[in-house]
Amino acid sequence: MRRKYGGALHHTGVKPTRVATQGDWIAARLTGTPGVSDENNVLKLGWDPVRRRWPKWLQALGISEQQLPKVVAPGTPLGRLKGSLATHWHLPEATMVMAGTTDSTAAILATGARRLGDGISSLGSTLVTKVIADRPIFAPAYGVYSQPLGNQWLVGGGSNSGGAVLKHFFTPSRMAELSRRIDPEHPSGLDYYPLLQPGERFPVNDPDFAPRLAPRPADDALFLQGLLEGIAAIEAAAYQKLQQLGAPYPERIFSVGGGASNPVWEKIRGRLTGVPMVKPIHSEAAYGTALLARRLLAQT
Repeated sequence: MRRKYGGALHHTGVKPTRVATQGDWIAARLTGTPGVSDENNVLKLGWDPVRRRWPKWLQALGISEQQLPKVVAPGTPLGRLKGSLATHWHLPEATMVMAGTTDSTAAILATGARRLGDGISSLGSTLVTKVIADRPIFAPAYGVYSQPLGNQWLVGGGSNSGGAVLKHFFTPSRMAELSRRIDPEHPSGLDYYPLLQPGERFPVNDPDFAPRLAPRPADDALFLQGLLEGIAAIEAAAYQKLQQLGAPYPERIFSVGGGASNPVWEKIRGRLTGVPMVKPIHSEAAYGTALLARRLLAQT
């Protein structure tokens, strides 16, 4: 094992016995039983979600399967909470610990998206688009990947455009003020591709792709509308690209992230994608994790 001190790496002399994600480590501390992970978090470790096995190339790195966790579906019971912890936290001795999922997947579960063709747009610093499909799709050139979602698949990719561009020009309060002056049904006439610097990954794969942010009108409300329309056009193109790769085009879109709270942008996005925007049941990942726990209770 190596640790970093003052910019240099030093061998500690201790050989690692297990490979685990942060969630695996926490679950092991709660149950006292290490060596188990869920099939979403292990994607970060190289897990093959299609063949549902560890790839052989891991062995070339000196990692044996004995060091890797046993992989189970999200929501699988891992065991009871350790008695000492149940006593300390005043919880029932029968409290069960379950395999979780990634925060982004939990947030999707929280929205209520569950049908084939449901789209989920994350409007954070960058724009991430995902759609529920009946089969996995991988397109490394665009960074498009798939992960299991029960008996279905989440297929998606991420753009370099997004909320970071908006915040570069306007504060949240200024955006809220300007949005009230925008008519979302009347196009601005501007043709922007909002990026902070050259380079795009999805739906266009071009490291030299140039931003388009000109001309800038004197009216800030019109400029903001052009930016919102530009990102919405990228969102529409992203779903079109996923469709070209074999995923269904969304029949409805759930929105998460900070940008999901802007009703004017929502109407612009609905106009440019041609898809109804659906209000999520919830937007917190913790709610989606609680739904996994509820499924366990329903089965017991």
